[in-house]
Amino acid sequence: MTDDEQQLAALHNDLPGHDDARFWRGLKEAAGIYRIRSTMSSVIQEAQDGDFEPLAEFVLEVFNRDTRLKDITAALATHLGSTLRARAWITDAIAAADRVNRTHVRRPGPDRGHP
Repeated sequence: MTDDEQQLAALHNDLPGHDDARFWRGLKEAAGIYRIRSTMSSVIQEAQDGDFEPLAEFVLEVFNRDTRLKDITAALATHLGSTLRARAWITDAIAAADRVNRTHVRRPGPDRGHP
């Protein structure tokens, strides 16, 4: 696991678990993504199996949206305790996800058409 993957995993440990339906419902509404809780569970499972690319892509899809940033920040703030902490979490998550994606793009492998 790379440092960036570790950071991404640690950031997601800050989020409530799958059982906190109220949080996920609020985030779903803020992000405008229908199946956010089940999708998050799937990408977390893939990350636990060593593949962080789906998690990184999902983070960018959900949190890197200027048009919904205010609502997403408010949804996160309900769990993280403040708007400032939510903004910092989003910034860190986007940066880590972007670095994970860039690392995976540069790393050749059989699933990317390389021997």
